[in-house]
Amino acid sequence: MPHYIGFIRATQDSHDHLSPGEAQRVLENYMAWADERTKEGRFVGGGGLSRSGRVLRGSGGEVGATDGPHTEATEIVGGYQVIEAEDLDQAEKIFATHPHLEFGPIEVRKVGERGCED
Repeated sequence: MPHYIGFIRATQDSHDHLSPGEAQRVLENYMAWADERTKEGRFVGGGGLSRSGRVLRGSGGEVGATDGPHTEATEIVGGYQVIEAEDLDQAEKIFATHPHLEFGPIEVRKVGERGCED
């Protein structure tokens, strides 16, 4: 069955208004969503991403590295989830139940095919 990735996007401050208890409940809701997909046999993997990292660029046989931020954008990719689904429509329906949608969008793409329409 094909794999679909959901990029969990948000503004850098989308969760800043949450108290520690509220933030814990949000995390528990995210984990419960993944647990439900696991029980359905759909969850492949996922995780959060740090706000820092490195960008590698090659030029003339040389590789250079710079620290992030990686792009100038109002949204960041804070994590990802990979599921199994029959097609993009089914993946969209599954990701439509994700609790993150209260805080920001989820970008859904099929894994492993370039230029694929579904």
